Amino acid sequence: MLITGFTYSAIFAYLSGATFVLQGIYGLSPQGYSFAFGLNSLGFLIFGFLGGRLAERWSEKATLVIGLAMATAGSLGLLVTALLHLPLIAVILSLFTMVGGVAAASPPATSLALKGYPDIAGTASSLLGLARFAFGGVAAPLVGIGGADNALPFGIVTVVSVAAAAACLGLIRARTT
Repeated sequence: MLITGFTYSAIFAYLSGATFVLQGIYGLSPQGYSFAFGLNSLGFLIFGFLGGRLAERWSEKATLVIGLAMATAGSLGLLVTALLHLPLIAVILSLFTMVGGVAAASPPATSLALKGYPDIAGTASSLLGLARFAFGGVAAPLVGIGGADNALPFGIVTVVSVAAAAACLGLIRARTT
C-alpha cells in the first residue's frame, strides 16, 4: 500500500506541477503542453499494459523493481534538469520515464498488495485507492512551494516520493529474507 501511495505522489506532483514547468518555465504553448501531456498519457497507458503483462508472465516483484527503477531515473532526471536548467527535451524524457515507471509498477504493486486479502478484496482495493489519492493530495501542493517559476520543488517532491516507495520495497524484501 505504501509503495503505491508514494509512487502516486510522484504522479500527483506531475499533474499539479507540469503545467507550471512546461508552460511557465519552458514556454510551451497550450497546444505544446497538450502534446507533452498526451505523450505522457500514452506512456502511462503503454507501460501500464506492459507492466501488467510482464508481471503475469515473468515476476511481479521483478516487474515492480523495474518500474521503480524507471520512476527513479525519471525523477532524478527532473531534479537534475531543475538544478542545471537543462533544455526542454530533458524534462520531457524525464517525465516520460517517471510516468512510465509508475505505470509499470502499478499493476504488480496492486496485485502484491491485494494478494493476501482474497476474502476482503473489495475493501483492500478501496484502501489502496484511498492511499493513492491521500498521498497524492499531500504531495501535490508541495510542488508549488518555490513558486510558479521554480522547478526545483517539483524535482524534489518526485525524487522523495519515488525514493520512499523504493525504501518501502527494500524494507519488504529485507523482512522476507
